[in-house]
Amino acid sequence: MKIRKWLLLLLVMAPVSLPLARSITIIDGGRLHLQGMLVNGACAVAPQSRHMSVEMGHYRSNFFSDVGSYAPLSVPFSVRLTGCRPDVLRSVGIIFNGETPGEDPQVFLAATRVNGRDISSGIGLALFDAGRQLIIPGVQSLVTSRDNVLHFIARYRAVSREITPGQVHSTLWFTLVYP
Repeated sequence: MKIRKWLLLLLVMAPVSLPLARSITIIDGGRLHLQGMLVNGACAVAPQSRHMSVEMGHYRSNFFSDVGSYAPLSVPFSVRLTGCRPDVLRSVGIIFNGETPGEDPQVFLAATRVNGRDISSGIGLALFDAGRQLIIPGVQSLVTSRDNVLHFIARYRAVSREITPGQVHSTLWFTLVYP
Protein backbone atom coordinates (compact mmCIF):
# COMPACT_ATOMS: atom_id res chain seq x y z
CA MET A 1 0.00 0.00 0.00
CA LYS A 2 2.81 2.41 0.84
CA ILE A 3 4.44 1.72 -2.50
CA ARG A 4 1.21 2.63 -4.32
CA LYS A 5 1.01 5.95 -2.52
CA TRP A 6 4.60 6.79 -3.49
CA LEU A 7 3.98 5.79 -7.10
CA LEU A 8 0.80 7.86 -7.23
CA LEU A 9 2.60 10.84 -5.71
CA LEU A 10 5.43 10.43 -8.21
CA LEU A 11 3.01 10.31 -11.15
CA VAL A 12 1.19 13.41 -9.94
CA MET A 13 4.42 15.37 -9.32
CA ALA A 14 6.25 14.31 -12.55
CA PRO A 15 4.49 16.79 -14.88
CA VAL A 16 5.18 19.62 -12.45
CA SER A 17 8.83 18.71 -11.69
CA LEU A 18 10.07 18.11 -15.26
CA PRO A 19 9.85 21.77 -16.37
CA LEU A 20 11.62 22.79 -13.16
CA ALA A 21 14.38 20.23 -13.72
CA ARG A 22 14.98 21.53 -17.24
CA SER A 23 15.20 25.19 -16.31
CA ILE A 24 18.69 26.66 -16.55
CA THR A 25 20.08 29.02 -13.98
CA ILE A 26 22.81 31.41 -15.10
CA ILE A 27 25.10 32.96 -12.54
CA ASP A 28 27.39 35.79 -13.62
CA GLY A 29 30.89 34.49 -12.92
CA GLY A 30 32.78 37.64 -13.85
CA ARG A 31 34.19 39.36 -16.87
CA LEU A 32 37.30 38.67 -18.90
CA HIS A 33 39.23 41.42 -20.65
CA LEU A 34 41.96 40.42 -23.08
CA GLN A 35 44.43 42.91 -24.40
CA GLY A 36 47.61 42.92 -26.40
CA MET A 37 49.89 45.26 -28.23
CA LEU A 38 50.60 45.65 -31.88
CA VAL A 39 54.08 46.99 -32.46
CA ASN A 40 55.39 48.78 -35.49
CA GLY A 41 57.99 46.65 -37.27
CA ALA A 42 59.38 44.74 -34.28
CA CYS A 43 62.86 43.26 -34.58
CA ALA A 44 63.83 39.64 -34.07
CA VAL A 45 66.91 38.52 -32.19
CA ALA A 46 69.31 36.76 -34.56
CA PRO A 47 69.96 33.07 -33.79
CA GLN A 48 73.62 33.69 -32.84
CA SER A 49 72.51 36.23 -30.20
CA ARG A 50 69.81 34.15 -28.50
CA HIS A 51 72.08 32.03 -26.28
CA MET A 52 75.48 33.68 -25.94
CA SER A 53 78.49 33.04 -23.77
CA VAL A 54 80.96 35.87 -23.27
CA GLU A 55 84.43 34.87 -22.14
CA MET A 56 85.49 37.46 -19.56
CA GLY A 57 89.10 36.28 -19.15
CA HIS A 58 91.31 35.84 -16.07
CA TYR A 59 91.82 38.47 -13.37
CA ARG A 60 93.94 38.67 -10.25
CA SER A 61 92.11 39.70 -7.11
CA ASN A 62 94.61 42.54 -6.55
CA PHE A 63 93.32 44.21 -9.76
CA PHE A 64 90.54 45.60 -7.54
CA SER A 65 91.97 48.30 -5.28
CA ASP A 66 88.76 49.06 -3.36
CA VAL A 67 84.98 48.72 -3.45
CA GLY A 68 83.74 50.30 -6.67
CA SER A 69 87.00 49.83 -8.57
CA TYR A 70 86.84 48.26 -12.02
CA ALA A 71 88.97 45.53 -13.59
CA PRO A 72 91.34 46.98 -16.18
CA LEU A 73 89.88 44.88 -19.01
CA SER A 74 86.67 45.80 -20.87
CA VAL A 75 85.09 42.95 -22.84
CA PRO A 76 82.99 43.95 -25.86
CA PHE A 77 80.00 41.89 -26.99
CA SER A 78 77.03 42.53 -29.24
CA VAL A 79 73.42 41.54 -29.81
CA ARG A 80 72.44 41.14 -33.46
CA LEU A 81 68.88 41.90 -34.55
CA THR A 82 67.13 41.00 -37.80
CA GLY A 83 64.07 42.22 -39.64
CA CYS A 84 64.12 45.73 -38.18
CA ARG A 85 62.73 48.74 -39.95
CA PRO A 86 65.25 51.63 -39.81
CA ASP A 87 62.90 53.94 -37.88
CA VAL A 88 62.24 51.22 -35.28
CA LEU A 89 65.93 50.38 -34.98
CA ARG A 90 66.70 54.00 -34.05
CA SER A 91 64.42 53.81 -31.00
CA VAL A 92 64.56 50.24 -29.72
CA GLY A 93 65.21 49.85 -26.01
CA ILE A 94 66.76 46.96 -24.13
CA ILE A 95 66.39 45.81 -20.54
CA PHE A 96 68.99 43.48 -19.04
CA ASN A 97 67.77 41.43 -16.07
CA GLY A 98 69.52 39.10 -13.67
CA GLU A 99 70.41 38.69 -10.04
CA THR A 100 72.24 41.60 -8.39
CA PRO A 101 74.53 41.43 -5.36
CA GLY A 102 73.15 42.89 -2.15
CA GLU A 103 76.15 45.17 -1.87
CA ASP A 104 75.61 46.91 -5.22
CA PRO A 105 72.29 46.80 -7.16
CA GLN A 106 73.84 48.67 -10.11
CA VAL A 107 75.74 45.58 -11.29
CA PHE A 108 74.87 41.93 -11.84
CA LEU A 109 75.90 39.18 -9.47
CA ALA A 110 79.17 37.48 -10.40
CA ALA A 111 79.01 34.29 -8.38
CA THR A 112 81.67 31.71 -7.67
CA ARG A 113 81.10 28.09 -6.62
CA VAL A 114 82.43 27.10 -3.18
CA ASN A 115 81.72 23.64 -1.72
CA GLY A 116 79.07 22.98 -4.36
CA ARG A 117 77.06 26.18 -3.96
CA ASP A 118 77.12 29.62 -5.54
CA ILE A 119 78.22 32.56 -3.41
CA SER A 120 79.04 36.17 -4.17
CA SER A 121 82.60 36.44 -5.42
CA GLY A 122 82.97 40.00 -4.15
CA ILE A 123 82.81 41.39 -7.67
CA GLY A 124 79.87 42.29 -9.86
CA LEU A 125 79.41 42.41 -13.61
CA ALA A 126 78.85 45.93 -14.95
CA LEU A 127 77.39 46.44 -18.43
CA PHE A 128 77.83 49.55 -20.54
CA ASP A 129 76.27 50.66 -23.80
CA ALA A 130 78.36 51.71 -26.82
CA GLY A 131 78.58 55.25 -25.38
CA ARG A 132 80.08 53.79 -22.16
CA GLN A 133 77.00 54.63 -20.08
CA LEU A 134 76.38 52.18 -17.22
CA ILE A 135 73.35 49.96 -17.82
CA ILE A 136 71.40 49.50 -14.58
CA PRO A 137 69.86 46.03 -14.10
CA GLY A 138 66.11 46.02 -14.81
CA VAL A 139 66.10 49.56 -16.24
CA GLN A 140 65.43 50.27 -19.90
CA SER A 141 68.33 51.64 -21.93
CA LEU A 142 67.84 53.26 -25.31
CA VAL A 143 70.31 51.87 -27.81
CA THR A 144 70.91 52.95 -31.35
CA SER A 145 72.33 51.09 -34.28
CA ARG A 146 72.62 51.60 -38.00
CA ASP A 147 73.55 48.01 -38.84
CA ASN A 148 71.17 45.89 -36.70
CA VAL A 149 73.94 45.22 -34.15
CA LEU A 150 73.70 46.54 -30.59
CA HIS A 151 77.15 46.95 -29.04
CA PHE A 152 77.90 46.59 -25.31
CA ILE A 153 80.83 46.34 -22.94
CA ALA A 154 81.12 44.06 -19.89
CA ARG A 155 83.46 44.82 -17.03
CA TYR A 156 83.94 43.51 -13.49
CA ARG A 157 83.56 45.88 -10.54
CA ALA A 158 84.44 45.20 -6.89
CA VAL A 159 81.38 45.15 -4.62
CA SER A 160 83.21 44.01 -1.48
CA ARG A 161 86.64 44.30 0.09
CA GLU A 162 86.79 40.50 0.27
CA ILE A 163 87.08 38.87 -3.14
CA THR A 164 86.73 35.09 -3.38
CA PRO A 165 88.84 33.50 -6.11
CA GLY A 166 87.33 30.82 -8.32
CA GLN A 167 85.38 30.26 -11.53
CA VAL A 168 83.12 33.33 -11.78
CA HIS A 169 79.82 33.31 -13.68
CA SER A 170 76.79 35.54 -14.26
CA THR A 171 73.49 34.73 -15.92
CA LEU A 172 71.58 37.55 -17.60
CA TRP A 173 68.68 37.81 -19.99
CA PHE A 174 67.45 40.72 -22.06
CA THR A 175 64.18 42.06 -23.40
CA LEU A 176 63.73 44.38 -26.36
CA VAL A 177 61.37 47.31 -25.77
CA TYR A 178 59.66 49.28 -28.53
CA PRO A 179 58.17 52.78 -28.28
